[in-house]
Amino acid sequence: MYEEFMRISPLEPCLLFHEGGHWREVTVRTNAVGDTMAIVYFQPQSLTPEEINYHKAALVDFFIQGPGTACQLDSLYFQESARTRCSNEDSPYQLLFGEAHIYEELLGLRLRISADAFFQVNTSAAEVLYRTVGELSRADGEGTLLDVCCGTGAIGLSLSGKVQKVIGIEVIEQAVQDAEFNATLNGVPNCEFLPGKAEVLLPQLMPSLSSEPNLIAVVNPSRAGLHYLVTRTLRNCAAIHRLLYISCKTEGEAMRNFRELCCPPDRQKKLNGDPFIPTLAVPVDMFPHTAHCELVLVFER
Repeated sequence: MYEEFMRISPLEPCLLFHEGGHWREVTVRTNAVGDTMAIVYFQPQSLTPEEINYHKAALVDFFIQGPGTACQLDSLYFQESARTRCSNEDSPYQLLFGEAHIYEELLGLRLRISADAFFQVNTSAAEVLYRTVGELSRADGEGTLLDVCCGTGAIGLSLSGKVQKVIGIEVIEQAVQDAEFNATLNGVPNCEFLPGKAEVLLPQLMPSLSSEPNLIAVVNPSRAGLHYLVTRTLRNCAAIHRLLYISCKTEGEAMRNFRELCCPPDRQKKLNGDPFIPTLAVPVDMFPHTAHCELVLVFER
């Protein structure tokens, strides 16, 4: 339907920024009950705010009153940006129609998801993934779970009953707001979610956790992997004996993280802690009928 809309729009699609055009990709989110959120990305180029508003109105009309009604959208968002990836803080997601959030059910939790927040695209497989993380964590009701790159809080919330406290760190502010809301919505009192870059927050936080008798770390970064300061801080925290790394592209930047966690101590790189040892890798088929999978790696020391 979005392709049909672009064909009748007087504006050209934007394939490469330097070649001009305006209409970019669309992200579609659905949940188990069929609710649908669409997010349209737009390259403003040299259009005036008035001209952009005109085309936003045309987009709404197409999906709410025109042929696009067949999509039965529950939410329609619009983000204008001259960059490939832009956060809500840099360029706000504009709600043009419908509900501000979409909700999903996962492992008995009801989770709110904002337009800018990451959430696994395959909910059924995500349940398998998070159950696997829970089993491999060996959490026994004691200690603290450190959830780095926690998103909307799904991992921390699903494991909250197996630890005394969950501390989540997430750079996307909308996702942190979702995580806090989700903790309240599900009656989970032992979770704390911190907004900001992990490479800034984690070194500040770690001194207060260094005496924890049972500190478990779970990291779930993007394909860009963890910042060097994050892996260094995790490596140098003697309280962490078990670390779970979730990756969808282990051959990329994640491999750099693995070397930083497992290499011999290196004073020059300030990797002073005892090295971790990779002991187990469990693949989860998050993307059926493709060659890709999500991999949970267990590091111990």
